[in-house]
Parts: sequence; structure tokens; C-alpha cells
Amino acid sequence: MITTPRRAVTRFFIPLIDVLILLFCIFLLMPFVSGPASPDPADQKASKEPPLPTTEAELRRELTEARARIKRMEAAAQIGFADRVIVRVLFVGKDANGVYLYHYDDSGRREIRNGTHAVQYVTQQAARAALAGGVKELKYEILYPRDESGFARGYPNAKEEAQIRGWFGDVPVRFQ
Repeated sequence: MITTPRRAVTRFFIPLIDVLILLFCIFLLMPFVSGPASPDPADQKASKEPPLPTTEAELRRELTEARARIKRMEAAAQIGFADRVIVRVLFVGKDANGVYLYHYDDSGRREIRNGTHAVQYVTQQAARAALAGGVKELKYEILYPRDESGFARGYPNAKEEAQIRGWFGDVPVRFQ
């Protein structure tokens, strides 16, 4: 015959579970309570702020600089992306003389065959952007030639692409 135990098992397990939960919580809190093993002098230097101005003249100068910076940032935030950036699309062509770029504008088709043509084109576009007013940043997109199915053709190759990038110098161009 089966008899009930004289002592309940729960009298033992409930306190054991409480102790285990407490130990687990302590284990989770250990990284937050303990500091770094050794203070790193590089971290202390990085966290130091510049000293506060000591004279009234320095304080006024910093205040005027901060106000001017805030005005510039507010003006830049009010100008939309489309108002700040002008994108010029150039197409790649190829003939017996080699690879060249061309684009269409008000005067029709214009070709860029070497570095001097590219410099003239960039300066002309910068002058137009300045006349348009506002802060205008020019972006140049060079489109690879595509066949009827939409796949890029075999030119320009890497050497010709590097040559075209050389024509533009420091002006950022992107091939697409």
C-alpha cells in the first residue's frame, strides 16, 4: 500500500528555487557593478572636455561662433536635398578614336573626349550652379551603354574607366 510521505518535498524545493533565482540575478548584475580592471589613460583623455573660457571676451567670441554655426545649420536644414544637389548625367560612347562621353543640354549634344574638355565642362556646370543660387553641389553620373535588352555592353573596360576618372581629377563621378 502506498502512503503519503511524512514531509512534503515542496518544503525543500521552494527555498532552493528562490536561492537559485537570487544567484542568477547576482550573476546578471555583476558586469554593471564591477568597474574596469585597470583604468585606461586613453579613455580618460578622450572623455576630458576642453576647458571653459576664463575671460568674458573669450566667452563672447565662442557665443557668437556658436550662434553663427546654428544659423548655418538651420539654413542648411531648410534647404531640401533636391535644392542642394544637381545631377548631371553623362553617357558613354565609342568610335574609332576611342571612348568618349556625351550629354544633351540646351545647345544639343556635347562630347567630352579628353581631360581639357572635362575641365571645361565641369567649370561651366559649376558656373551654372552658382547662377542658380543656393548651395549647389554637382554630382556626375556616367551611364554605361546598354543594348536593347538592358544589359551593359563591353565598354568601357577598367582601363578606359580609369582614364575617364582621370579626366575629371578630384571631381566625384560615379559609373552606373
